[in-house]
Amino acid sequence: MAIKPSIEECDRIMTSPGSILEIETRLINGRKVRTWKHLPPTFRQFLLHTLHNYSERQFLSSPLPIPKPARVSARDKAKISVEVEDPRENVTFGQVLEMSLRLATWMRKIGLGIGSKVMIGGRNCTGFIVSFIATHLIGGVTVFLNAWLPREQLVWSIRMTNPDLILLDEERAEILGPYRHVRDSKLPEMYCWSETSYLPTLLDVFNTPVDVSSILRGDGLEELGPESDAVIFFSSGTSGFPKAVLSTQRMALSNLWSGMVAPARAALRAGLPQPPLPKTTDPQRTLLLAIPLFHVTGCLSWLMRAFFAGSRMVLMRRWSTEEAIRLIIKENVKVIGGVPAVVSSIIQSPLLPKAQTFDTVFYGGAPPSSHMPKEVKTKWPKAGLVQGYGLTETNAYVCSVAGMDYLGRPDSTGPPVPICDLKIVDPETKKPLPTGQTGLLLVNGPQVMKCYLGDEEATQKAIDAEGWLDTGDIGYVDEEGFLYIKDRLKDIIIRGGENITSSEVENALYSLSYISEVAALPLPHDRLGEVVGVVVSLRPSSSNSSNLINEKRSIIEKKVINDLKYKDLLPKYSIPELVYTHNGPLPKNVNGKILKKDLKVLITKEWERRKAIPKLLNISEIIPKAKL
Repeated sequence: MAIKPSIEECDRIMTSPGSILEIETRLINGRKVRTWKHLPPTFRQFLLHTLHNYSERQFLSSPLPIPKPARVSARDKAKISVEVEDPRENVTFGQVLEMSLRLATWMRKIGLGIGSKVMIGGRNCTGFIVSFIATHLIGGVTVFLNAWLPREQLVWSIRMTNPDLILLDEERAEILGPYRHVRDSKLPEMYCWSETSYLPTLLDVFNTPVDVSSILRGDGLEELGPESDAVIFFSSGTSGFPKAVLSTQRMALSNLWSGMVAPARAALRAGLPQPPLPKTTDPQRTLLLAIPLFHVTGCLSWLMRAFFAGSRMVLMRRWSTEEAIRLIIKENVKVIGGVPAVVSSIIQSPLLPKAQTFDTVFYGGAPPSSHMPKEVKTKWPKAGLVQGYGLTETNAYVCSVAGMDYLGRPDSTGPPVPICDLKIVDPETKKPLPTGQTGLLLVNGPQVMKCYLGDEEATQKAIDAEGWLDTGDIGYVDEEGFLYIKDRLKDIIIRGGENITSSEVENALYSLSYISEVAALPLPHDRLGEVVGVVVSLRPSSSNSSNLINEKRSIIEKKVINDLKYKDLLPKYSIPELVYTHNGPLPKNVNGKILKKDLKVLITKEWERRKAIPKLLNISEIIPKAKL
């Protein structure tokens, strides 16, 4: 029986001279870093190449604006949006390139070029992707506005990044359009890529033939290179105002090559050859894009991989399990994922046909349950399975894992990609800890962000003088280099001196067949400092859930705690003191992360309510025991 090659040996083979994943060492900003040698130097070069190569292929199945009914109530508007099937358009790679070239030519005419910041705000649609491409064709910087923020935070995001131009969909135009006319607003020029009465439209720009030869030649873009600014994503924090994460062309594009690592490692570990680069003759695959393009995972992982492989993308306006299933069936989707919540919702949905199969399931951007890989492979045995770990500040991938390594280590997020280094340190002293010991995770590599735009203090706090980024995550690395993320540093529950990670509690509850989602949270305790509380939702397809949903929360709570104790799933000190059943899916932000801050308010309120109820006296303390 052949000995499985080590991760170190796989990386040596993958990155050897002449290979697509070859590594070279460069001096960038005074630091020596390992980089992908054959990485495209700029978004512009990569996008022109791939859009031309796949020009005849269908690229997008994209939602169109829903006609707005006149003078209807909010309730009727919601009813209409549910009952009317999502209107869609289908466009090819070539059509997208043509629209992008025309928009880029117009941008140049109004004075934009290298370094110009163009803010893009809207739902997933053709206009969003065309705006992204056009900005990079002129060497600009794409600023990704979180489209679902309230107006106050939208305006704050605009002002703090100070873009040169803002391109919006019709919904954001309705929110922001009237605001720009306020005398003291001082907001940049805004345009809508579809028809609206609130802002000037770009429809004429897309539909009017122009001479695009200057854009194709790259006139005036001689200084555009790998270290030029490229993207600004907003951090996906679940509290307060987000930070603007600025990265260069090299930093953001590194994820494209890093995305090839997990499948290559999995193949080599299984004794198979590395997967070849995509070719124009390969059969086209259809992906379901279920997460927003303004998030680093949606853009740098899903969209960029679709460009790279010439894949067809089915875009969703916003997440809905029912709509996702409808599109999967209608559009013959073979690749799903994005964040773990998407996969969980699909796999648990009774609407999904039993015969439905997928070629690939891959996710990242939020911590998955350790039970998810087994559940996916049980449901779809032939599907390739990939998980990645990263941050907005690392432009997605830091670590990745696929195949048997993931099934054998379901708690792990895999080894780091070869261009990246990890370090586990003491959270207080920042001194390195031994292998296998849990501590604060630091990351170093060419994909780490340039800075938090306009916030030098936050940047210096996050990245030290040697380039190590403080991730804020707690974890450890095993002897083979696999990373295990245990919790966010701020989410550790300390019960009477015992450190309890929310992930260990959550994974124990995920093993219960009737549990859909879990959030473990600290509850204040007078004597112990903190104890464990959990908020759970129940599986709609579970054989147990139909009965449990109708039961009182107290009965569900007793069942959960008894199951944890009976099955010996947790140490005694980690058993929850309170289990609160949430009605429906747990609340999440647009990136699929559970909003623990909202749930903490809910469960703390319930905890305080219970503490306020006087404890019933034990009847044996009042009534003397009967004499026999």
